[in-house]
Amino acid sequence: MRDRVLRSSGALAVVVAVALWVPAFVAAPTSLGSFVGVAQASGGGAQVPSAAAAKTAAKTWTPPRTPDGQPDLQGYWTSLSFTPLERPAKFGTREFLTDAEAEEFYKAGVQRSYEFTFANSAETPVYDATVYALDAWQNGVRMNKRTSLVVDPPDGRIPSRTPEALKRAAVARGRATVNAAEDGQRVAGFEGPEDLSIGVRCLTFGGPPIPAGAGYNNNTQIVQGPGYVMIEYEWGSETRIIPLDGRPHLPPNIRPWHGDPRGHWEGSTLVVETTNFRPGNTYQNANPASLRMTERFTRIDAETIEYKYTIDDPTTWTKPWSAIIPLSRVDGPMFEYACHEGNNGAINILEGARAQDKAAADAQKKGSK
Repeated sequence: MRDRVLRSSGALAVVVAVALWVPAFVAAPTSLGSFVGVAQASGGGAQVPSAAAAKTAAKTWTPPRTPDGQPDLQGYWTSLSFTPLERPAKFGTREFLTDAEAEEFYKAGVQRSYEFTFANSAETPVYDATVYALDAWQNGVRMNKRTSLVVDPPDGRIPSRTPEALKRAAVARGRATVNAAEDGQRVAGFEGPEDLSIGVRCLTFGGPPIPAGAGYNNNTQIVQGPGYVMIEYEWGSETRIIPLDGRPHLPPNIRPWHGDPRGHWEGSTLVVETTNFRPGNTYQNANPASLRMTERFTRIDAETIEYKYTIDDPTTWTKPWSAIIPLSRVDGPMFEYACHEGNNGAINILEGARAQDKAAADAQKKGSK
């Protein structure tokens, strides 16, 4: 699958490596004054703009509109980031990094990108932080001044799980332990493709929400038309069609892979409420029967969408929680993620299980003689 990253970038492997690890540009809740990061060739590396300059840019920028009058969110965006989902303990309740800390984190992300891609390569190039930082900026990847993606609760931590959720997790772990023990050395039955995960089977790679982190294929395309918004994930080439006409949610017995979304506009913010999640494909193993997710898309400048999602599942977490993921503009197109065509993983797992079956049967025959 990794080769798809290189094809979709349309750039050198060096640039792709940086995009895998370096964070995106994130807004503070009220102004661009909390933004950080413009990589400039002069001086080398990333430079931090002043708060005053950022606020001025925010006041003078006017969001574009589609032909039918909607705020225009269209284009290609990336959610690549090395900002942790939950706030590290060392930051306590501090929401934002200092300028010096942000630049240090940015450089560390670039370095990790380099090490991750070239650690086992026979053609390791010379590492130059200035060149890598500039390449990262040119590909839409920017620094993030937040200490965590979780913004609510204020401590930047996901709330505790409920007793019911802990019980569900214990049952699932027990089931996995039983399956692992049934065949001695065999980890699981793998009698057929149904025993494999939905990702290995190329059915879906999850979502919503839009993923963030240092993974790969974290690009997204948004397309708008009268009455609808389409969101396509690069990972898996999976598409969500969101109606905006106020129709009710589907009946409870109909549960699509990505849930049942319904959208509306609140000023310049697209609000998407999703229910009817499918069992086995819920975010962080939430309860599909009670999970409700609310996403908010607000374009805050020509290069950035502030994407905020709120998780409300009273049977899984003790209270709702929210995270903000920056979506930074990148060049398209996105190429097809042809998972099924190259899915040797599923073939190899099942072939390995059959080989184990044969070896066990042969050993039993030999022992019975």
